[in-house]
Amino acid sequence: MHTSFRRMFINLDRVLLKLASAVFLFCVWSGDIHAGEFKKTNCWFEIPRDRGMTCGTLNVPENRKKASETEITLSVVVFEPDRERHEPIVFLTGGPGQPTDIGDREDIEAWWQFISDQNWMIGRRVVVVDQRGIGKSIPRLSCSRYFKVDHWNAISLSVDAEISFDKLMRDEVVACRGALIAKGIDLSAYNTAENAADINDVRNALGIEKWVLYGVSYGTRLALEVMNEHPEGISAAILDSVLPLDVDYLKEDGRNLDRSLKLLERDCQKAKNCMRGLGDAVRAIVKQLDKQPVLLRSDDGGNDPAQYRYVSGADFLELIFGLLYDRYAIEDIPKLIEKTYENDFRPLADMIFEGDDTEIAQGMDFSVTCSETNRSELSDKRLEYWRKWIGEADYTWVCPLWFPQGMTISQKHPRRLDIPTLLLSGEYDPATPSHWAYRAAKSLPFGQVVVLRGIGHDVIDSDPCGSEVVADFLANPRRKLKTGCIGQMQAPQFTVTAEERPGPVAQRTAAIRSPKQMRSPFRFSHRSSTSPKEH
Repeated sequence: MHTSFRRMFINLDRVLLKLASAVFLFCVWSGDIHAGEFKKTNCWFEIPRDRGMTCGTLNVPENRKKASETEITLSVVVFEPDRERHEPIVFLTGGPGQPTDIGDREDIEAWWQFISDQNWMIGRRVVVVDQRGIGKSIPRLSCSRYFKVDHWNAISLSVDAEISFDKLMRDEVVACRGALIAKGIDLSAYNTAENAADINDVRNALGIEKWVLYGVSYGTRLALEVMNEHPEGISAAILDSVLPLDVDYLKEDGRNLDRSLKLLERDCQKAKNCMRGLGDAVRAIVKQLDKQPVLLRSDDGGNDPAQYRYVSGADFLELIFGLLYDRYAIEDIPKLIEKTYENDFRPLADMIFEGDDTEIAQGMDFSVTCSETNRSELSDKRLEYWRKWIGEADYTWVCPLWFPQGMTISQKHPRRLDIPTLLLSGEYDPATPSHWAYRAAKSLPFGQVVVLRGIGHDVIDSDPCGSEVVADFLANPRRKLKTGCIGQMQAPQFTVTAEERPGPVAQRTAAIRSPKQMRSPFRFSHRSSTSPKEH
C-alpha cells in the first residue's frame, strides 16, 4: 500500500517536473522569463576624474516570439552618484534609432554636465542604455556605409547634372537591408515591444527593484510600452514630448504641422514688425514651389565646390517642420517665410545646405517605424497644401522595400495605470503635439500634463523651466504641480531683420544641445528628391 502511494507520488513528481519544464521553455520563448546576467566590463572610455561609473553589457533574446537561441548585446553605462538618496533613473532616447552618446570621454563629460545641471538627478543612479540596434549595442542597424548624404538631400555638383536620386536612394535601401539580413539579423525583431522587454531585463539584471523612466520623443512611446507591459518595476515616469501608443503618428504630420503654423501666425500677428498673412504666404510658396521647384546654389565663402539643389514646396515644409523643433529657430521662421515669399531665396539657401550632424541608425528607424504605422494610408487625398509633403514621405516607398512581405500593424490599447507620470509638451511642437500628451494622460489617473509656452520639441533641453517642473514633480509625484515658472513662459521673440539675429541658427542652438537631445524628427529627416523633370 505504501509502495503504491510512493510510486504514485514519484510518477506525479515526474509529471509536474515535465509540466514545469514545458512552462519554463514556453515562457523563455514567449519572452516572459529571461534570466540575463549583467556583465561588468572596463569602460570603453576614459572615466573623468573623481567620477563613479559602471559599464557593462547584457545579452537578451533577439526575438522573444521565436524559439531561437540568437541573442543581441546591449551596452549600458551607469552614472553613479556620490551618495545614493533616491531611486535610479533610466534614460530612453528618441529616434527611433538615435544613440545615447556614450561612446567616448567627450560624450561622457557632456552627460556629467547635463546631470549636474538637473538637480532632480542629483543623488540618483542614472542608467543610460543604447537600445537594441543603435550606438554601442550589437548589432547596430546602421546604413551609413550605404547611404550617401548628397543623394538623400538631392544635392549635385553641377547645374546640368541629370541624376535620378530616387533610384539611387532605393538602391541604397535595398543594399543596406540585404547586408543586415546577410549577417543573420531578424529585422522584424527590432520594434518597440522587444525594446521594452530589453529595458525591463536591464532593470532586473542590475538588481533594481523600481526606477523612474525618463523618455524623450520616441523614448516616451518606449516608456509607455514598458509601463504597459512591466508596471511592477516603475515608481514614476517623466515623458518629454509625448508619443502615445495608440497614435499612427506618420498619418498626423500634415495636420500637426498646420496646427503649429497657425500658432505661429497667431503669435506673429501680436508681435511688432512681424509678417501679416503668414499662413497664406506659406500656402502660396508651397503651391508655387511644387509647381516649379527653385534651383538653389550653396555659398559657404570657402574653396569647396558649389552645390546645387532643386527645392520644392514639400522640401520647404520639411525645413519648416524641423525648425519648429527648436525654440530659437522658431523666432527666425516668419522672416524666412517673408523672404521666400518675396522671392529672396538667400535665407532658404543658407538653411537648406546647412550640415546635419544627426546620428541615426537608419535600419532601426525603418524597422520600428515600418512595423508600427500603416503606410498605405500616408497619402492624404484631400486638397491640403501639405498633401504632397505627406505623399513624398520616405516611408511611403522605404517600407515596402524594407518589409516586402508586409507587416501586421498591431493596434496598441493603453492600460489604465496608477503610475505617477509627468507629461511635458512644447506648445509649438509639430512632431509630438500637446494634444497627444493629453491623449496619453487619459489612461494615467495620476498623470499631469504641462505645456510650455513658446517651446518646440524636447522641453527639458529647451528651457530651465522644464527642469524645475521635473524637480517639483519628483519631490512628490502624486501632488498637483504648482511650479511658478510655467506661467512666466513667453511667446517667441521673432527676428525682425537679419542684423538682429545673434548668429546662424546652428551656432545659437549648439549652446543648448545636450548629449541626448533629439536633433531631428523621430522619422528619417529627408524626403524624396525633386527635379524639374519630375514636376
